[in-house]
Amino acid sequence: MPHYGFAIDLRKCIGCHACTIACKEEHQIPIGVNRCWVKSVEKSAFPDTRRFFFPVLCNQCDDAPCVNICPTRALFKRRDGIVDLYADVCIGCRACMVACPYDQLFIDPGTRTAEKCNFCANRVENHLLPACVSVCPTECRIFGDLDDPTSALAQLVQHQPVTVRKPENHTGPHVYYIAAEESAIRPEIAARPLKLYKEGEVTLRPLGSPAEDPASPGDPRVDYDMPHVKPWGFDMALYLLAKGIGTGALLLAAALWLLGFRNTTTMIAAPIVAVIFTTATAVVLVMDLERPERFYYILVRPNWKSWMAWGAYFLTTHGAVSALWLIAGWMQWHGTLDWLALPAIVVSVLATSYTGFLFAQGRARDFWQGPHAAIDLLFLSGAEGAAALLLASVILRLDGSTTAALGRTLVGCLTAHLIVLVFENLLTPSATRHHQLAADAVRRGVFAGLFWGGALFGCLLPIGLVAAATSSASSLAPPVLAFSAVLALAATFAWEYIWVEAGQSVPLS
Repeated sequence: MPHYGFAIDLRKCIGCHACTIACKEEHQIPIGVNRCWVKSVEKSAFPDTRRFFFPVLCNQCDDAPCVNICPTRALFKRRDGIVDLYADVCIGCRACMVACPYDQLFIDPGTRTAEKCNFCANRVENHLLPACVSVCPTECRIFGDLDDPTSALAQLVQHQPVTVRKPENHTGPHVYYIAAEESAIRPEIAARPLKLYKEGEVTLRPLGSPAEDPASPGDPRVDYDMPHVKPWGFDMALYLLAKGIGTGALLLAAALWLLGFRNTTTMIAAPIVAVIFTTATAVVLVMDLERPERFYYILVRPNWKSWMAWGAYFLTTHGAVSALWLIAGWMQWHGTLDWLALPAIVVSVLATSYTGFLFAQGRARDFWQGPHAAIDLLFLSGAEGAAALLLASVILRLDGSTTAALGRTLVGCLTAHLIVLVFENLLTPSATRHHQLAADAVRRGVFAGLFWGGALFGCLLPIGLVAAATSSASSLAPPVLAFSAVLALAATFAWEYIWVEAGQSVPLS
C-alpha cells in the first residue's frame, strides 16, 4: 500500500495560482473558500523588494489533529496516508478547524459541512496526478509514494534539505518544502495589513504590537493570503457560561447536602438551576452546529478519541442526574439524595472540566494548551454556580446560613480563578511565539480593556463586596450579595469570551 506525500520546490513557484483554480474546478469549490491557495510575502523595501510565494494545502498528517477531535468520525485516515472526509456524517461543529495547525479545513457554504484537500483521492485512485500537480507550469509540485525509495518524491525528500510546516506540533506532516522563506512558512513572523482579517464588523489589528501597523518598510509582510474566520465565537463563550452555571449548581447542591445544608436551596432551587442551564447548554451547542439536524450523530457514532464526544455523554448524564435530584428533592426523598450526592459531584466535575481537554485538542492554538484550563474551569463553575444560587437565595429569601455559605464559596472560587489567571497570563513566560502573540493580545492588545477591567477587576470587586456583606447585619447585605453575584457572572463570562477569542487570534497560514 503506497503512502502518499507532496514536495513543493519554492525556487520554481511563480505564484500563478493555477493550482488554486484547478483545485476549485476539479472539486467545484464555491467562491470565498479554497482547498489550496498560494500565499505571498514581501521582504525589504523598494527598489530591493522581494516576493516569496508559498503554496499551502492539507499536510495529510500521520497524527492528524482533525481526525482525533472529530466527534462523529467524519474525518478518517485512509490506508494510503490520505486524510479524507465523510461529509454525510459531518455535523459542522468546526472542531476540526480549531485543531488543524495549518488552517486547511473550512465549511463549505453549500453543504454546510467541513471540507478539505484530500490529494485529489478521486484522481489518485484512477492513477492520475492531483489536479494542482497536473496544471503547474513550472512543475514545482512533486507528488508520489513516500514508501517507494525509487519515486521522485522519496528521492527528493531523502537527498534535498526540506522543511515542513510547524514541526513543533508533532503531527507528522507529509508536505515538504524546498527553499522555504522563514517569514512565509511561519505565519506569526510577517506583519499583516490592518484590514486583512475581520470577525463580523470588528477589524483586528496585528497582534503583539501597541501600534496599529508595526511593520517598517524592511520587515516581512503578508502580501496575499486567504482570510479565514474564527471557527468558534460568542456562542462558545455563552456555552461555557451556561455550562458553568448548570454544572456548578448541581456540584454545590451535592457538596452542601453532604455538609448538612438540607433545605430548599439544595433540594429544589439548585437542581432547577442545574436543569435549566444544562438544557440551555445543549441548546446553544446544537444551534451552533452548521448541521443541527444531525446533532444526534455525536451520540450514535462517537469518536472516543474526541473530548467533544465524551462531553456529549457527560452533559447528557449531568442533565439526567440533575432531573433525578430535583424529583428526589421535591418528593423529600432524603435517602435518594444521600445516594445521588457522590455521583452528582463526579458527573458535575466531568461535565465541567472536559472542555479544558477539548480545547487542548485544538493543537493549532497554543494559548489553549496545558492542564490549567480544566482546573480553572472547575473554579469558574464553582463561582458561576454559587453566583446563580446566591441570586436565587436572595430573591426568594431562602435559608440565611446557606446564603452565607454560597457567599464564601463564591469568594473562594473567584480567588482561585484569579490565581490561575495571574499565574498563567502574567507570570508564566510564553513557550512559543504563537502563544506570546495571543497573550500579548490579552495583556496589551485588542482584549486588554476587557481583561483588566472585566476579567480581573470584575472578580476583585465582588470578592470585596461579598466579604463586606457577609460580615454585616445591615439590611443592605442581601442587595449587595445579589449585585456581587451579577458582577461575578459578568467577570467570569468576560474571561471565557477572551479565552475563546484570543486563542484563535493568531493567524495559522
